Amino acid sequence: MNKTKLITTLLLSFTLCACSSNGASESSNKVNEPVKEEIHYYAPLSGIETEKNISKEPVFAVMIDNHPDATPQSGLNDAEIIYEFKAEGEYTRFMALFMKNHVDVLGPVRSARPYFVDTAKEYDAIYAHWGGSDAGYMEIETVGLKDLDGIYLEGSTYYRNKEVKKKRPHDGYTSYDLLYSAAKDFNYLEDLKEVKGFKFDTSENLDTLNLQMGDSPATKLSLDFFKHYNMTFEYNEETKTYLPIRNGENVIDERDGSNVSAKNIILEFAKSSITGPKDTLTIEHIGSGNGKLFTQGKVIDITWEKPSKKEKTIFKTTNGEEIILAPGLTFIEVLDPTDNVLIEPVIQTQESAS
Repeated sequence: MNKTKLITTLLLSFTLCACSSNGASESSNKVNEPVKEEIHYYAPLSGIETEKNISKEPVFAVMIDNHPDATPQSGLNDAEIIYEFKAEGEYTRFMALFMKNHVDVLGPVRSARPYFVDTAKEYDAIYAHWGGSDAGYMEIETVGLKDLDGIYLEGSTYYRNKEVKKKRPHDGYTSYDLLYSAAKDFNYLEDLKEVKGFKFDTSENLDTLNLQMGDSPATKLSLDFFKHYNMTFEYNEETKTYLPIRNGENVIDERDGSNVSAKNIILEFAKSSITGPKDTLTIEHIGSGNGKLFTQGKVIDITWEKPSKKEKTIFKTTNGEEIILAPGLTFIEVLDPTDNVLIEPVIQTQESAS
C-alpha cells in the first residue's frame, strides 16, 4: 500500500469511529433524559382543574341581593363559593366569590355589612357592593378592604338592568369584566397575594374524601334562618350534588334558567343579635364554634376557628384536621346555634332508640 492510500484509509477509519462515537453519545443522552412530570393546576376556591396557575388572580366578592323582589339572581352557578348570612328584615344575603369564572352578568348587587366585609378580607378579595350600612362602611376602612361601591360607580362599573324588570334597589348589576376594569383603574391588581382556599380531593375516586365523611347519610338539609325564610338542600345521588330550595322553590340562575347546584355545604353556627339602627345585626363569627359538613350525601361534625377579622376561617374535623372538600361550588351557611336545623334521614342513636 502506497503512502497516499495509507493516509486515506486512516482518515476514513477515524471519521467512521468519530461518527460511531457521536451516535452512541447522542443515543445515550436520549435514554438518560428525565421524563417531564405532568403538572396539574387547580382553582384554589373550587378545586376545579385549570389550564394555568391562577392562585394570584384577583378574587371578587360580590354582594348578591336575596330579597324576594330580587330573585332570580344572575351568576350563582359560576360562583365558586357562596356565603349566606342573615340580614335585617328577616331576609338573608349572599356573597358570591369569583376567581376562575368570568361571568358576563352578575346581580342584583346589594349593600355591605361588616360580617361580609370580614369574610371578603379572608381572601384578600376585591369587594363589590352597592352602598352599605354605617357599620359596613366603617369595617371596610378598619380592615383595609379593596372595594368597588356602586353608589359612586353607577354608570361605569354598575348599571341598572332594565331587561330583568325589577324595581329599585333590586335592579343593580355588573359583570366580571366591568369589575376587573375598575379594579385595574384603582390599582387593586398590583401585588396580589397568593390565595389560600380549601383542601380538595381531586382524585378520580375521592377515596380520601369518602374516608373523611364516614357512614352517616344526609340527603336533605333544612335551615330555618327566620320564621318565614327557609333554605333547603336536597342531594342528588346521580350527580353527587345538592339542589338548593328557597322557601319551597328551586334556586335558579337568571342567566339561563338552570338550577343552581352545589358539591359541598358547610354549616357554621355563630350567634347573631340586633345591635344597630334599622335592625342591623352583629354576628359573632370571630373566635371559634361548631358546625357540620355535607358532601357526597354524608354529614360530619366540624369546628371553625377565625382568630381575628383579617384571618381566614379554618374548618376542621373533630380530629383536628382541616376538612377536605369535593371539587365544585360550596355553600357556606351561617346560622345562629338556636336556629332550627333538620337533617334527613334522622339517624337514631342507641340511646334515643331505647
